[in-house]
Amino acid sequence: MIPYVGNGDYCYANSLYMSLLGSGATPDQVPSPGFLECLTTLPFGNAYRTSTRLVLFDGFDPDQGLTRAIATLGWTCQLERGGNEQEALRRLRTACQQGPVLLGPLDMGYLTYHPNASFLGGADHFVVVLEVLLDHVLIHDPKGIPYATLPFDALLQAWRAERISYIDETYTMRADFRPLETVSRKAMIARTLPYIRENVQRDPGGPEVYGSVRALRMLAQTLHEEVPEHLAAHLLSFAIPLAVRRNLDAQAFLAEGKQPEAAELLEQQARLLGQAQYPGVQHSWSAVAALIDQVADVEERFIAVSASW
Repeated sequence: MIPYVGNGDYCYANSLYMSLLGSGATPDQVPSPGFLECLTTLPFGNAYRTSTRLVLFDGFDPDQGLTRAIATLGWTCQLERGGNEQEALRRLRTACQQGPVLLGPLDMGYLTYHPNASFLGGADHFVVVLEVLLDHVLIHDPKGIPYATLPFDALLQAWRAERISYIDETYTMRADFRPLETVSRKAMIARTLPYIRENVQRDPGGPEVYGSVRALRMLAQTLHEEVPEHLAAHLLSFAIPLAVRRNLDAQAFLAEGKQPEAAELLEQQARLLGQAQYPGVQHSWSAVAALIDQVADVEERFIAVSASW
């Protein structure tokens, strides 16, 4: 398989990669963002939310995924949340004096250096804060905007994450990254396999959120009906391209972990989802639905293969 190299919405994996390098790790000590993405286990599993009729091709949330990835790497960090605005800024200023700070989730609707911020309200994001200045912060935003500046008032609104459904606490930050143990790539993959098994099997059962294969079947059914404009935009601009990228990285991850059958299934899913982009843009939603049903069939086989992990 020819690997894919290009843009992708890997904000938390890219932010973690920058944070580790900025904390003294050398490039040969830190796996690639694609490998880090797999350590979060977000490439594995699915979720369908009935109230918004949106699907996420992942089975975990980024905040917990970061905690999982950092531990699997053999690293640790200082995780802090909550408090009032002044306490949060004080913590951030102190932490930045020691090294990079991974901030998030943030509400993208308040990241006003981004030209499309007004259309992104409620979307989650992660960035690296480099410096706290008099009335603003200096940021490396992995969505293509290094050395961005953001005033405190906008930062605090974004950082409250009030519209981010998977987190109830405000002002989440990770700092003081440091290694605890040396872990081989082989051991990292072995540590991750049981989490992958859990993710792909996880189905909350509704009524608001469904998971696993059922989430994919529900998406296919929605696509056979009238497709809401927000769902079309979500799938074509974000969810499908991201899922293909994740599946390709997950395929390489499992191939390295000596799981060839599971890796082959992920490549099949990547191809199927990649093929959904064109008919989706052409509004041929029945064709997209048929492809999603095929993805669900492959997911059933993946669940069976991974059951022994």
